[in-house]
Amino acid sequence: MSAAAASPSVPVRPAWGVVFGVMLTALLEVLDTTVVNVALPHMMGSFGATPDQITWMITAYLVSTAIVMPLTGYLVRRFGRRPTLFVGVIGFVLTSAACGLSWSLNSMVAFRFFQGAFGAVLVPISQSILLDAFPREKRNQAMAIWGVAIMAAPIMGPVLGGLITEHWSWRWVFYINVPLGIIAIVLMLDEVGGAPPEKHVSTDWTGLALLSVALGAFQTLLDQGHTRDWFESAFIWALAWLAGSAFVLFVVRALGREHNIVDIRLFADRNFAAGNLLMAGYGLAMYSTIVMWPLLAQDVLGYPADIAGWVLAPRGVVSAVMMIAIGTWLAPHVDNRWLIGTGLLISAYASSMMARLSLEADMFALIAPGLVFGFGMAAVFSQLSTVSFETIPPEKGADAAGLYNVMRTMGGSIGIAITSTLLVRREQVHWRYLGEHVSATNPRLYDWLDQADIALDQPAAPARLVKELFQHVQMAAFNDVFWTIAGIFICLAPCVLLLGHRRGGA
Repeated sequence: MSAAAASPSVPVRPAWGVVFGVMLTALLEVLDTTVVNVALPHMMGSFGATPDQITWMITAYLVSTAIVMPLTGYLVRRFGRRPTLFVGVIGFVLTSAACGLSWSLNSMVAFRFFQGAFGAVLVPISQSILLDAFPREKRNQAMAIWGVAIMAAPIMGPVLGGLITEHWSWRWVFYINVPLGIIAIVLMLDEVGGAPPEKHVSTDWTGLALLSVALGAFQTLLDQGHTRDWFESAFIWALAWLAGSAFVLFVVRALGREHNIVDIRLFADRNFAAGNLLMAGYGLAMYSTIVMWPLLAQDVLGYPADIAGWVLAPRGVVSAVMMIAIGTWLAPHVDNRWLIGTGLLISAYASSMMARLSLEADMFALIAPGLVFGFGMAAVFSQLSTVSFETIPPEKGADAAGLYNVMRTMGGSIGIAITSTLLVRREQVHWRYLGEHVSATNPRLYDWLDQADIALDQPAAPARLVKELFQHVQMAAFNDVFWTIAGIFICLAPCVLLLGHRRGGA
């Protein structure tokens, strides 16, 4: 977060080319967490993999990202911002090409692991560079620009993934990172700022091992729990024990030492701790909607994959425009807590709009809540980033950015795991409830038969009835999930009071 100095008294701010370059790399890194999801069925065919096996490709990426991202501060202090950034970008580009060239599932999992590791430093470094590129009174604008990339990427993922796999090949989901990554490298050839590297950085390698085990096990638990029926599986129990015990040992060790691989004492800062809590909670709910929205459009309402991805596009456009507008004109004059709280309530209202949809919903009925959601995201995301870093010392900026972004990532992983499981459980509940009403004595059954122009004794009647019933079951389950997401946003709103009072550029 602190700019490098050309001399002890003259700070150097990153050039605009560098700003755009690091934003492009951050966008690519976040984009790769969702863009491959649409291509999974095609990859299963290429590798002869089952659904349970192919998800290890996603797990490998998320695990390595979760492990490396908190280490960004140490890497920047030890090697410098510029070398860390360039190694991350070049490594990300090369491993993206390797993923496209994968010849088996094992090779794909290995390359995705290294892709996530190299890309993990890009988001925190991009945030710290943007904070350096703007004066303190214009940090709202800096975080608005950063938020556009970080929030737009997961929304663009299903759209881009659907178009690429529909018209080219799933391999181009990875190949497209190569030319864009090269453009980013060219843009970043200018001075990137940052303090010079320290020759001797004391750290705790045992703490690093404990943190890596804790985050890796926890991320694997979240990603594999749904397919293994959670704690019905001995494997999930083992992961939970491993993650919990390693994390407790890491915290105890970190609190008793002066130099740690990750400075958890940053959470003693009230704004930073509250901001991380809110970001984890908002990521939990927000990333859940990004997964559930296209699923509803595709699995229940019958839209093809590429069209279903476009359902989220208007939300991203509104969010991007409003982030810039709020950061430039509104945030300097309004208490950030009011903006964040309002954004949470708007997000809750948008989720409630989704929770009231029916099988008769058209495309606009799916898009309209996204337009509302875009306003909520814009009000929350950039302002929360600004206030969270307001009282962090400049020399701790890279450490803080690493922790902040891993909280966002882990929150999203937890949210996706919870809502995916909730969807399945609510489908089971509604199937039992609605199934009880399917009987020859129910007059509404005959009303449906008349509307469907089919007789009960025809051979096709049972199959048609089951299909119709399952659609209603799925719709009711999605409604329940979105009501839950709305409730999470509402519960987060009072937590805004934990943040210190701050007005815009003050």
